[in-house]
Amino acid sequence: MPDTLVALLKDWHSVPVATVGADGMPNVAAKSVMVRDLETLVWGELYFMQTYENLTRHPVASLCVWEWTPPFTAYKVKGRVVIHRDDDVTAALDRSVWGGHSDEFAARIEGMAAVVLTVEEIYDQTPRLEAAGTRIA
Repeated sequence: MPDTLVALLKDWHSVPVATVGADGMPNVAAKSVMVRDLETLVWGELYFMQTYENLTRHPVASLCVWEWTPPFTAYKVKGRVVIHRDDDVTAALDRSVWGGHSDEFAARIEGMAAVVLTVEEIYDQTPRLEAAGTRIA
């Protein structure tokens, strides 16, 4: 991942993550994504609802992130996911995963799953004719 993408991911509290439903319909949900290394992202799955169900059927996801001020650098990331439960990967997630959630969800960290996305493709989504939609990695 380019440094600018890593910086954006670290700046955002949550990013929109897209998954594919059993019926082929897209699903988008906000996830608190953390950069584990330059090829791996991870987030905690607290709710075990549509996103979790989609990932168990189709272990692929895509996310996007962008700057809020001009020149609006933006990226789309695609990859395959592995869901971890009750293991070292899940235990390594710190409390920042659920930061911003109400106290009632703080207790959910005990049963949380860790979703690990291996980055396979990165696209420039910056709104400019010469770059928008170009695969950069």
